Amino acid sequence: MSINNFNPGNSSNNSSNNTPPNSSSGIGHIGYPSGNSSMDSDWQPEDYMINYNEKYIWEDKILFREDAIYQTFSCLIGKFKPNALLVGAAGVGKTKIVEDIARRLELDENVPEQLKDYTIWELPLSNIVAGSALVGALEEKIKKIIEYASNPDKKVILFIDEIHVLAENENQSYAKIAQILKPALARGDMKVIGATTLQESQTLFNDPAFNRRFTRVIIDELTPSQTEEILTKIAPSMSAHYKNKIVLPQSTLKDVINIADEYKSAGSHRPDNALTLLDRAMAETIISRQEMEENAKRTNDTVVLQALQSTPIVALSKSQIRKTAIRLATGNSKQDIADIDVLETELKDVIRGQSETIDYVIDSVRRDSLKLYPRQKPLTMLFAGNSGVGKSEVAKILAQGLTGTDPIILNMTEFNSPASLNRIIGAPAGYIGSDSKNELPFDILESNPYKLILLDEFEKADRAVQRLFMSAFDEGYIKTAKGAVVDFSKTIIIATTNAGHTTRQSDPIGFGASASNTASVSELSQFFDTELLNRFTKICNFNPITEDLFKEIAQSVYARDIARIKSAHSSYANILPDTIDDSVLDELVKTNYIKQFGARPVKRMIQKYIEDTVMQNTVSSSAKI
Repeated sequence: MSINNFNPGNSSNNSSNNTPPNSSSGIGHIGYPSGNSSMDSDWQPEDYMINYNEKYIWEDKILFREDAIYQTFSCLIGKFKPNALLVGAAGVGKTKIVEDIARRLELDENVPEQLKDYTIWELPLSNIVAGSALVGALEEKIKKIIEYASNPDKKVILFIDEIHVLAENENQSYAKIAQILKPALARGDMKVIGATTLQESQTLFNDPAFNRRFTRVIIDELTPSQTEEILTKIAPSMSAHYKNKIVLPQSTLKDVINIADEYKSAGSHRPDNALTLLDRAMAETIISRQEMEENAKRTNDTVVLQALQSTPIVALSKSQIRKTAIRLATGNSKQDIADIDVLETELKDVIRGQSETIDYVIDSVRRDSLKLYPRQKPLTMLFAGNSGVGKSEVAKILAQGLTGTDPIILNMTEFNSPASLNRIIGAPAGYIGSDSKNELPFDILESNPYKLILLDEFEKADRAVQRLFMSAFDEGYIKTAKGAVVDFSKTIIIATTNAGHTTRQSDPIGFGASASNTASVSELSQFFDTELLNRFTKICNFNPITEDLFKEIAQSVYARDIARIKSAHSSYANILPDTIDDSVLDELVKTNYIKQFGARPVKRMIQKYIEDTVMQNTVSSSAKI
């Protein structure tokens, strides 16, 4: 199968050319010589490399990459440092460009005179390192390969994929290879093409002497229309691969591109994400249909079986594409379909005195659930208010209602120094803990991106920590110390704060709200950067807890606790009243209400009252006996 800008593996039409050189000696093009590796005297450099000219001679011509190919050619024919470094995001087709150059070299198709009869050999670094345990074995391998590639009679272009690993100090073997390569690269004795991603190319800056020996060629992501043209060209071969049992209408190809973009992770790009989604969706359609036939046979359902057999060819459905995209992005996890009306009722039953704020929060959730605009950033809210007014409780109820799971809770008082960043993104290389395998707080997003994150008491976090989250709010992701991307685009992030709330303000606040809210934003700016505040989707203000509201909350908590206790302990049904007498409640409120504590004392107060009531009745019953 031949795929533009994408290499899914060996194809049937070029299998005859995929046999590596010297295969008769037991050498595979993805392995290394049998026996004692480099200590065998008869091994050749070709044994460790892959001949791209032979492997990709029958591949289709690449689309939309003429400029990048010409730039690469101009680097390779230069007198000084004829080395090109292809830099682009993962999945944009860097390796495919090298494959197409190899095809052109083999077919002598629009090739510069200086590069005629050249062969591209990929040098898999793992092949060189493998089997090099003996002292000097690694040096012998790489020097022999350099000697081979530097021989003008051999006409060799080396291709090193993931070349950034040569600049990583953690691996001494790769660092040794880099040191041996540098002089040959500087002399211009050999021609090299390297490939790396935008993020990982930063590693090359750690070794300027190695970095300056390459000329960068930036590989941009293809546009949706360009990706559609590639899918159109590849559609026949994709259908043939699945024995022409699936039809791919043009509208379906557009759906693939749109859905792939909607559900792509932070490190996924066109055209790779669309090609991968199309391939997987077709595969899952085949498997699903086969399962339906097997079930019909097993249950002896002749009607269904005949219907399936009468339509052996099916069109790939949009629903199947979306289902596959969700599975690729989230594994088996999925976003629960929440009943927002029920969620609103539960919030107002549990959280008293915050109706306007809850309406504001629910409105944001409703708008987000419409999915009218693709969300590349998390839905972010700042809950501002006094202690004990229900900010964290609202977040927890939202988490259960919207995701069906508990929130990821970070107590931001524990992140009050710049060094505490390491507990979120890991320690930088060379620092204590950089090699730790401990789970980071957001690792779970890799397996379930539909989570609610609660940043409790956000104002107490160090400014460096706050600014880290500003990146998540603004770009939809953050990077760990190891360069991995943590995708927040499908999350809801709620930060709570007590800062700046010395007066009661009933109205929700936010940028673009009424001018009367300006003072609150000004107060919050004393604790947060204005840029950070401006990146919250919503800023919600919670009302303080008055004595009357404290009393109302107490009755609500008592009613819920009594219902639970009577259900679990029926023997207490006659002991505990359904409601607290007003005079008793007034006395409890008078002794327990503290304005600065909000509603926090309510649960302790009600628990003590219920336990006291049960104990008094138990003692009285025992005395009578």
